[in-house]
Amino acid sequence: MDSLDGLRGFAALIVVFSHTSNQGTFFLPFLNLTGIGKSGVFLFFLLSSFLLTLPLLRKGKDIFTFPVMSHYWQRRFFRIYPLYTLYLLLGVVSTWILVTFIGKSGRGIPFELTWFEFLKHLALLEGKGVGWSIAVEFKFYFILPILVLVVVYARELGTTVLVSLFSILMVASQIISPQSEAIANDARLLPYMPVFIIGIFIAVLHEHINKSKPNHKVMMTLKWLGFVGVVGIVIMTPIIFSMLTGDGIPKNYFHKQFIIYSIFWSFIILSAVNIDGIIQKLFSIKILRFYGTLSFSLYLFHPVYISLLMRLNLNSYLTAWLVLIASTITAYISFNLLEGPISRFKINSNTNLTQLKRVFKLTK
Repeated sequence: MDSLDGLRGFAALIVVFSHTSNQGTFFLPFLNLTGIGKSGVFLFFLLSSFLLTLPLLRKGKDIFTFPVMSHYWQRRFFRIYPLYTLYLLLGVVSTWILVTFIGKSGRGIPFELTWFEFLKHLALLEGKGVGWSIAVEFKFYFILPILVLVVVYARELGTTVLVSLFSILMVASQIISPQSEAIANDARLLPYMPVFIIGIFIAVLHEHINKSKPNHKVMMTLKWLGFVGVVGIVIMTPIIFSMLTGDGIPKNYFHKQFIIYSIFWSFIILSAVNIDGIIQKLFSIKILRFYGTLSFSLYLFHPVYISLLMRLNLNSYLTAWLVLIASTITAYISFNLLEGPISRFKINSNTNLTQLKRVFKLTK
């Protein structure tokens, strides 16, 4: 689905634009996108939940068979951990270099990191910088197959039972961990469960739409819900909301509105994948799909260049563009040399050194 690749790229760019704006550097005059980064992260969570749920749903009650789980976990591990480990090692090594040779403590690139903290990050117990969202998402991978299996059984009992299940899950998530009490950049999974639950729900809804051959009325509803989602996300941009209300709001004003963000982005996703219209075409453009491919690497490495370039005291517009250009180049190299090849690697009983070399294109 090209539009979903584009949405993933858009999510990554939202985060980059927000983080540069947070530092007072802008791509264009008055393009202050401070505070929208969480919107991009919630879109990442929603897309992951949606895209990972679909193939598991199609496996039905065979989800926990060895071939399905082996494929699922290898894809998740090799997609995240190799690059994330190198990213964390950069923090450890840079911290050691700055302390040992320059005498600067409390600093690192992208952040200060000790070996103990390195291990805690790998164990998903901490998440400095953008690492908090990596910890959240990977924890979700553990419970997704269980949730999908429950959904499979509930679906057999009818729509009422299925809708009741999702309603119970949403209510329970707010009783156990209300979004109003969420901590900024919390590495725990529970506060963000509403986002993932909604992602599973729209995957079920999307599959139902594709199987039931919806009528014109349903398709028009999806089309207009997409526009409602776009308008909602735009209004929730702090600078836009401030302009509309006449009152300045803090950049974190909407950061705890997980559910509202998820609903608006869900409208956009459902429209983008089901309706051949403006929204689908917008998110299918090549530049967004390009950034969709590089999204994980771009997400990880852009804070490195923000940290480095802010020390040079360059023109604010130049700094923003240099961050994007440098991050894009790094992400492109990272994807082609590491992330892409490793994500294609699969361990099975016939795996050998020759196959490993082929993954990295070292042999023909």
